[in-house]
Amino acid sequence: VIFATGWEGEGIPFFNDAMKSKLGLPVPKSTLTTSEATYWDQLDAQADKEIMDLYPIFATAPKTPIRERPNTQFRLFRTIIPPKLAAQGDRSIVFLGHLANTQHSFFAGTSTLWAIAYLEGLLPDATLGTKEDMDRKVALENAFMMRRYPGRKNIPWCVLEIRDWMDIMLKELGVRTDRGRVAWKRNPNRGFGWWGWKAWFHEWFVAYEPVMYKGIVDEFLEVVKVETGEGPKAF
Repeated sequence: VIFATGWEGEGIPFFNDAMKSKLGLPVPKSTLTTSEATYWDQLDAQADKEIMDLYPIFATAPKTPIRERPNTQFRLFRTIIPPKLAAQGDRSIVFLGHLANTQHSFFAGTSTLWAIAYLEGLLPDATLGTKEDMDRKVALENAFMMRRYPGRKNIPWCVLEIRDWMDIMLKELGVRTDRGRVAWKRNPNRGFGWWGWKAWFHEWFVAYEPVMYKGIVDEFLEVVKVETGEGPKAF
């Protein structure tokens, strides 16, 4: 079953607040239990400290008006899956299209493949970790977005960093991230490679296009075959 629900998680009419909280969707902060509010306040504070330690330049960033946020943030791992359900082995639901970015045509294919791998049980539990592992990563991602895009609405934003986000997902799928190099090697009209220099140049100095992600499904299926002992890696 597929529902097109739009950007706003709190606008999904068929989930009550208790279910939204379980699914990692925004809910009014006033609906959280004391223990849950404390749990996330501590995680968010620790995550913000880690982000500021990694990127001290945020301390001198231009002042930007911060929107009032009466609701909690999205708390979906990779902005797609609910950590509570995933930790219980319940892989029955995903949320796609909730990450605002500037390369939707690229991200749609990558995130959909990642989500399907999760739903089909092809994404190892080790990739997800425990609920605490996922919650910590969610808090880190939210902390970065809050510092990087403080004026955003209450939706996940990843504008200039979207390629890095996609690389993380591809690595978790076992798929190569150097798509420019892969695309050059697969081009039948590529000519002489100058001992790998042309592939290197194509990767680092040629603009990425959606076509460079062609083949990621087949590459992932090859990875699955290798992991299940059905065949050798072919790319």
